[in-house]
Amino acid sequence: MQIKVNRNYFWSNVFIDQLVECGVKYACVSPGSRNTSITYSISQNQNIKSFVIVDERSSGFFALGLAKKNNTPVLLVTTSGTATAELYPAIIEAYQNRVPLIIATADRPEYLKNSGANQTINQENLYKNHIRFFYDAGLPTLKVNAIKQFKKNILDAYKICSNDNVGPVHFNLPFEKPLEPNSFNAVADEQIIKSALPESFSITLNKKSIPEKSIEQLNALLKKNCCGLITVGPGSFSEKFAASIENFSAKFALPIFADASSGLSFKQNRITNLITNFEAIIRSENINNIFSPKINIHFGRTVTSNKLEDFLSRANCKRFIVNQFGDMFDSSKKSIVIKSNEETFLERYTKSSFDFRDKALQSLNKLKQIDFEVEKIKFSSLISSDKLNEPAILLKIIEAIPPNSNLMISNSVPIRDLDFFSSSVSKNINVYQNRGASGIDGVTSTALGICSQSKYPTYLVIGDLSYYYDLNSLLIAKQYKIPLIIILINNNGGAIFRFLPISDYKNVFEKYFLTPTNLSFKKITEAFEIDYKELKSYKDILNHLKVSNIRKTTAVYEIKTNSEYSLNIRKKYWKKVNSYVKNFEVL
Repeated sequence: MQIKVNRNYFWSNVFIDQLVECGVKYACVSPGSRNTSITYSISQNQNIKSFVIVDERSSGFFALGLAKKNNTPVLLVTTSGTATAELYPAIIEAYQNRVPLIIATADRPEYLKNSGANQTINQENLYKNHIRFFYDAGLPTLKVNAIKQFKKNILDAYKICSNDNVGPVHFNLPFEKPLEPNSFNAVADEQIIKSALPESFSITLNKKSIPEKSIEQLNALLKKNCCGLITVGPGSFSEKFAASIENFSAKFALPIFADASSGLSFKQNRITNLITNFEAIIRSENINNIFSPKINIHFGRTVTSNKLEDFLSRANCKRFIVNQFGDMFDSSKKSIVIKSNEETFLERYTKSSFDFRDKALQSLNKLKQIDFEVEKIKFSSLISSDKLNEPAILLKIIEAIPPNSNLMISNSVPIRDLDFFSSSVSKNINVYQNRGASGIDGVTSTALGICSQSKYPTYLVIGDLSYYYDLNSLLIAKQYKIPLIIILINNNGGAIFRFLPISDYKNVFEKYFLTPTNLSFKKITEAFEIDYKELKSYKDILNHLKVSNIRKTTAVYEIKTNSEYSLNIRKKYWKKVNSYVKNFEVL
């Protein structure tokens, strides 16, 4: 039997069918001519849900959100030319934050390169510095061996991005005309048709042993009754991890300094040894006289707080980083990296025969006492009047949103305020962040991707520049009726730079760094037919966010703040904490 085919569509069907067989369920597609055959193949496959997104940059970050929420690879498709470059910010974030994406860029044939042909650029390994795998498939062919090799590369790429070395992978797929679905330029016989069928796929999880040399070093320190510290950076941590770290910290009397974006502060069952206000406490140099760890065991990415690095440097402690890929999250590169699944590592120690002694417990109890008092200082300092300030807004948001909500926190000021000022709450909140490269681009798109896959309400806390930077994403919200609740904290400019020494140079600072936009976000938001309301009090925040979980479409709640006033509130709070810690020993 022989059938007439178009090579492009035959090749694209092999690609899409094999990805679906591997487990791909979602695709983000941006319209274009050269990617016609891939797009058509996606449209004809009932086992893959597609999102058509005009803006490639928004599409990339939306796919990032889908992959974060589902923890499975998402396919991202573009046409050739500069459209491919628009994906790069999301690919960088996925690479740095280990999010699985499969990028398929359509391309012109090799013979058109360097000829002035329209929409033709060099796409050969375009993302090479931020990719886990690259394959240029070449022009489609109906040779059996070529088809088998193509499928093998698809299988290898999926295995890499979903398990072995999680992150983005890239297929560059050249096509030549004709691009129309009903055009035929080849004949496929039965053998070729059979070779195109997808290969079955499965992943065997390899349980890697923990490096014994590193473990022996850690064991020796723990057995010496050293004062120690657990730190946890941004990451996606399971309930099992939370339970394991609770047991581990209790066994060895180790306090936990957890980045708020790790989500460990927002658990129904509170982690006993969590020091919520560590960021304020360690700002006092006197803290090292009260608590100076000799061991630091770190999980997750690099923490948001740069004060923590100063604190650990002063303590001159032995540092260990534990993660399954052996990633280095220490700018000094002095840490010992233990390549291990985090839960496996923790369970090993929970079963060990030795545990803490009195010295470690005494240090832990001192920190808990300080943390308890600082919590009271925080509330009296930040919510001392009805006038809105940015840290207090974050506290009210956490108070207002219902259990099991998703909270996407934007970079710049919001992520820092969440980390610096949030308290532990006894309700499950799933925290998401883009702390891979920590950019302000694509934040709304990422949150929309997360929200589109959740049965629970999703909240995004974002600053005005980040919101402005990703306005195109509002079209996705409108198009797919995604019920994201956006809390827009508008301090009219780059308030993050107020934390830096350059802010003392007023003329330069205001022109080159603060950069106020003076935009009416009400008008812009409503132009996309998105619901908008300005919240002017803490009561407004509580009332509107508590009922937002019944929404069916996106809403934007804008809160206008004074960044200089908010900075002064922060400084006064830190000054009070410093005074308390400085005098702690004489109390």
